[in-house]
Amino acid sequence: MGNKITGQDHQDQDYWPISIPIVVGWGDMDSLGHVNNTRFLRWFEDARIELFRRIGTLELGPETRSGPILARVECVFRSPVRHPDVIASEIRANDVGTDRYTLEHRILSEQQQQVVALGSSRIIEVDYRTGEKVPLSAEILTALKQLCG
Repeated sequence: MGNKITGQDHQDQDYWPISIPIVVGWGDMDSLGHVNNTRFLRWFEDARIELFRRIGTLELGPETRSGPILARVECVFRSPVRHPDVIASEIRANDVGTDRYTLEHRILSEQQQQVVALGSSRIIEVDYRTGEKVPLSAEILTALKQLCG
């Protein structure tokens, strides 16, 4: 494993530097009357894409040599969400290595005034042509350090 960066400047366990408000739609619910569990992963993705934008890895295309790949995602559901509600999809970086990092996720319900889901995503930096892991750039490492919880 490579060197790890911790959020030494942000030791507060309640430090969530990115928070995306999302209105829960009627169509997000399933036949059981609560939001389908797949929506939680989409809400994680919404925050993850904002994090990618902030660290400079969102501009991807055919000419891009390397970038992030989602290697794993996990979600712990704590409470069902129902329409109408507004949730906050929050994210922070953790366990940053030379070629990978973990993102922690938290979903808060405005209606319930509590955390309704927790999760994590493992991101690997890869060379898109070869599929091999590559080191994160110094700029990305610096940006991730600012987003560590």
